[in-house]
Amino acid sequence: MPTNKPTFLVSIAACLIFLFLAFSIPVEFKVWIQDTAARTLDYFGGYYLFLGLAIVLALLSIAVSPLGNTRLGDGPVAYGWFSWVAMLYSTGMGAGLMLRAVQEPVYYYTQAPRPSVLDPDIFALEYTFFHWGLTPWAFYGMFGLIIGYLVYGKGRLMLSSSVLAGRFQKPWLSVPIDVITIISTLFGVVGAVGLGSRQLLAGFRELFGLLDVNYTNNAWVVVFLGSLATLSAFTGLSQGIRNLSRFNIALALFLMLFTWFSGDLFGVFVTFFLALTSYLQDFLPMSLNIGSMKVEQDFLMDWTYFYWAFWLSWAPFTGVFIARISRGRTFREFILGVLLVPSLGTFFWFAVFGSQAFALIGDPETYAGQFDSLYGSIFVFFDSLPMAGIIKSLGLLLVFTFLITSIDSAIYVLGMFADNGNMEPRKRNLLGWGLILVLFTVATIFVGREQLLESISQLLVLMALPFSWVYLLMISSFLYILYRSK
Repeated sequence: MPTNKPTFLVSIAACLIFLFLAFSIPVEFKVWIQDTAARTLDYFGGYYLFLGLAIVLALLSIAVSPLGNTRLGDGPVAYGWFSWVAMLYSTGMGAGLMLRAVQEPVYYYTQAPRPSVLDPDIFALEYTFFHWGLTPWAFYGMFGLIIGYLVYGKGRLMLSSSVLAGRFQKPWLSVPIDVITIISTLFGVVGAVGLGSRQLLAGFRELFGLLDVNYTNNAWVVVFLGSLATLSAFTGLSQGIRNLSRFNIALALFLMLFTWFSGDLFGVFVTFFLALTSYLQDFLPMSLNIGSMKVEQDFLMDWTYFYWAFWLSWAPFTGVFIARISRGRTFREFILGVLLVPSLGTFFWFAVFGSQAFALIGDPETYAGQFDSLYGSIFVFFDSLPMAGIIKSLGLLLVFTFLITSIDSAIYVLGMFADNGNMEPRKRNLLGWGLILVLFTVATIFVGREQLLESISQLLVLMALPFSWVYLLMISSFLYILYRSK
């Protein structure tokens, strides 16, 4: 039994309540989730925007200040740059890059969220960069910086309540705060696994004519993924998780470079540079949705609010994982590494795949809808490349390994939570959380059925809100500690 028994038991009880409602009254439960999520966004959607911008600015301020020289723990750097970036990238958003590589840029290209003087391809990539760039990595990075600063030298990763206890001295807050953090982590990972497993099914259907995309097959794929990810977590951080992350990045780089060299080399680079410039110039007004950058509420509800809730819900497990692999780095190295390196890599990824897709479409007005499918668009796109069969098979493999990396990292972090922050969690904790992740994902698919994305986004909206309040308390406590330490 884990050391922090009350937190573990309350978390399990919350999971069981969710599973009971999902399987006993799925229709009624789904309607309640829809209504509650809609009301939540009506009241707090703008708050998500302000929170994301504030965290980006806070991290950049720390990086350029004298505090940037502060080091996370003593001794040498735990992992080299390639392994470090590979692990944080694979864990943070790897599976999503395959899911959205073509579908999201094409959506903005053919259905612009607002009028713009930019060319349609530049404008589409600017909005894609906005949703996948500095803000999500800031959500991850701030959480990781807080945990990393407070942990090294103590031998255990601190839970959210431990961070807050030093300032507020409210023991009764411990259990609810940590339960919110754990449940938020669960929903975030469940969202990625639910959508990614559906993409795997679409890939098998596209390549081999096997496995219809239905609830039963989706559930079995989740069980298979969860089993392999649990076994990977058993091998530990320095073996299974690191090696699989390095494989992911190598394969992703190959697919990106192969796609780039199959098209307009110079044109893609120019498009990337122009979109990046526009994104940086427009970042502040886009982040606040003001002035000429203002978009309609429906677009915010469907895209930006969903993404900000998704990244927030992933912040606990991704942030803790990044902290776990970042010993020895300075604040400045950590912040610039987490904010800039994966962001630039992501931007170029979308520029390569997006630009090629735009070239295939031509005039946005003549778009025939071939890339509309969230799950199958990347495989349809691969048909346009040389050696399409091989590339599609490699793409399917990358979806699979990215998902395994996300799940095994989450199991590892949840195992640490369940073991009171032990950085080498016991295998029974890893096994328990692997089972819970599988059951949660199957339940979410059961509730969502054909509206899976909608159901997941609504669940994330609900869980991200209470976690964001915990997060704000953590940030304020952290900044106060830094201020007192000067």
